[in-house]
Amino acid sequence: MKKLSLFAPLISVLIGISLSLLLVLALGESPVLVLQVLANGAIGSATSFGYSLFYATPLIFTGLSVWWSLRAGLFNIGAEGQMTVGGAAMAVVGIVLSSLPAWLAWPAALVAGFGAGAAWGYIVAWFKIHRGTHEVLTSILLNFVSYGVAGVLILNVFRNPSVQTPETLEVGSGFWLPEMNAIGGSSPLNVSFIFAVVCIFVVDVVMQKSVFGLRTRWVGGAPEFARRTGVATSRQMMMALVISGGLAGLAGASMILGYAHKAREGFSSGAGFVGIAVALLGGRRAIGVLLAALLFGALQKGALDLDLDTEKISRDLAVVIQALVVIAVATKSWLEAKRWNS
Repeated sequence: MKKLSLFAPLISVLIGISLSLLLVLALGESPVLVLQVLANGAIGSATSFGYSLFYATPLIFTGLSVWWSLRAGLFNIGAEGQMTVGGAAMAVVGIVLSSLPAWLAWPAALVAGFGAGAAWGYIVAWFKIHRGTHEVLTSILLNFVSYGVAGVLILNVFRNPSVQTPETLEVGSGFWLPEMNAIGGSSPLNVSFIFAVVCIFVVDVVMQKSVFGLRTRWVGGAPEFARRTGVATSRQMMMALVISGGLAGLAGASMILGYAHKAREGFSSGAGFVGIAVALLGGRRAIGVLLAALLFGALQKGALDLDLDTEKISRDLAVVIQALVVIAVATKSWLEAKRWNS
């Protein structure tokens, strides 16, 4: 059973890729060529590899966000909005406190991002606990509110008047995260990736080894048992959604602090929604979220070359593969049921 659980995500990936290649073949393109283009575009050079990691970085945070809530039996699909308000908060702090030195600036920006996302998660939790509103409804509606809040900050309050594009002023130089050129070549890969990986291992240890993590898993997997053992389930759900929102709030660091050094309208680019797929594919351990995010980041980068190097396939194939992989995750239940019946 345990071995099957470990291999189920891999099987889902293989199913999704195989179905996608069958679609490629049906469209009259060579599956071998498409695989070569994807692989070369994703890891063919240091710069390509760096871009793959750069694209994966926000997905690690948003995937981890959704994963944490799922472990508590909650479905937070508001990571997109939480990332948006978190990124906007980082930009605001970086502009208002632009003179801070780096050793103060980075923590200040990250705390602001986490805090803004956590506040968004708290709203979802409050409505669920005190009004009985399902977290799916509240979190998805708050996505639209976040667009409005960030839009006001970007387009009105902190807008850069010297350019036509909808973006804020630059954050102070102390807030700029160093690039990782030794690994990522000339890509915009920066140290936020290292921070994301550290978060993966910290979250995994907390979830697997701490009493708090145990109670979170009890609430998600055996709520009646949790209540009978004296766990304050409402408080645990509240904390789960707050932490989930805070993790998503950190997802904008790579783009805002490490690359653009400003907030641009639409900077989240759907990373919060892709994070749902990352969390579902990641499985029961946080390390699975890391691997899923790396896969999706590589697909996103590799697919960019399909427009140029193939005649009948476009970069949208990456989205198709992601969708088919997520659908294939549903086979996990069937495989486990078959295992039990055998």
